[in-house]
Amino acid sequence: MARPGGQRGSRGQPPKRKKRDEFFEDEDAVDFFEDAGDNQAGEEADEGEPSSDEEETAEQKRLRLAKEYLAGIRAVEAAGRDGAEDGASDEDGLDAAVDRRLRQDAAEAMGWAQRALAARVVLPEGVPRSIPGQKLHRGHSQSVTALALTADDRTLYSVSKDGTILRHDIESGNRERMSSGAAAGPSGAPAAHWVTACTSRRGGGSRVVHVWDTRAGLAPIKSFPGHKDAVTALAFRLGTHELFSGSLDRSVKLWSLDDLAYVDSLFGHQAEVLALDALRTERVLSVGGDRTCRLWKIPEETQLIFRGYHPVIESCAFTKGGEWVTGAADGALGLWSAARKKPLQSIRAAHSAEADASPLGSIGGNAAAGVLSVAVCPASDLVATGAGDGLVRLWSLDKGTKGTKGLSQLGGLPARGFVNGLAVARSGRFVAAGMGQEPRMGRWGRDGKARNGVLILPLTLRAEDAAEE
Repeated sequence: MARPGGQRGSRGQPPKRKKRDEFFEDEDAVDFFEDAGDNQAGEEADEGEPSSDEEETAEQKRLRLAKEYLAGIRAVEAAGRDGAEDGASDEDGLDAAVDRRLRQDAAEAMGWAQRALAARVVLPEGVPRSIPGQKLHRGHSQSVTALALTADDRTLYSVSKDGTILRHDIESGNRERMSSGAAAGPSGAPAAHWVTACTSRRGGGSRVVHVWDTRAGLAPIKSFPGHKDAVTALAFRLGTHELFSGSLDRSVKLWSLDDLAYVDSLFGHQAEVLALDALRTERVLSVGGDRTCRLWKIPEETQLIFRGYHPVIESCAFTKGGEWVTGAADGALGLWSAARKKPLQSIRAAHSAEADASPLGSIGGNAAAGVLSVAVCPASDLVATGAGDGLVRLWSLDKGTKGTKGLSQLGGLPARGFVNGLAVARSGRFVAAGMGQEPRMGRWGRDGKARNGVLILPLTLRAEDAAEE
């Protein structure tokens, strides 16, 4: 890795913390306690909290959220132990159950644990033209290029070649426009946009990453110049305000939203960077046109290089810490581990006509084969992939004695057009697909009968006991 000499915010000497804006004050305590506390804690206030006229510090907020989280876990575990033996042994059993739950939640938050979700998915038989409950959220006039789903599965952001960002309410279907009239890039293509749960961010032909506040009237916060070519990918490190951006200039840059400043540049790719992904640890995964996956270790300032056998790797997603899935332009789906330089498994023609004798799309052959998008249900063994063959395919991560041993296909869900973006609900209730008549990086293929928009595909889950049987 290299960084400009004398640049503020280098990893060796981090910049001084400025007084944080109100935009970030509410997110200082971001960790897995916050998400779990919001979902599990009751509405009643704990004793000893600061009064409403007192300002709550970050430390007090962390302590309050931790207490609410523990109280919620103890209540759930105690309810499940009704009728058990009384006395000290019962109290010890409750403490042990709470300890197991804390370890499980911490492992899931760090990206090391996986729920057995794939075995519970019930898919329709055959290849139906539609499934009950599916909805298409319109609003974009051109192909959707990327999606981002909030942690509570309630709100989804979509971006499009038409230069707009839309915020969708999953339940009601209501949408709100965040940006419009984006200028075309130097190649003539409209500026592309990307969004996340905590902020909306867009990059494109302007070579600038823009950060938006989605809570304060969708106001712009900051613009980060620095890339020498169009921005193609963005990813936050989970639970932090560290933002990674990838570009056609072959670099990956790190930005701090706490300080609203540039931090570092990561060089090594020999061609354009097309996709990024990150979990909670200080690692970022990048793939691109040089046939490589690169796992960047930020504190150590090193990178691990994994070379594929395919011309262009277009998409990637972590399955858990140290393992990830990639999709290639030739239709190959790869499963990788940081412990091996070669893929654990490579599935050729994962989305081509050879894999399905009757594809739903009108685009056939190599045009429909490329795996344009990959998504993993957070902290689970369920993987979704999209291409242009008319299906969103679901896969299961098969466990072996030494970790994940391979991928096995569960089936497919109908999705006419190019699936340029995917997001799987943490609850496993649905898959969101960003649909378009064209692929996200060009116009070399077109399905005129497809509709641009966000397609919500509901999933039916068996009960956990039935899945185990």
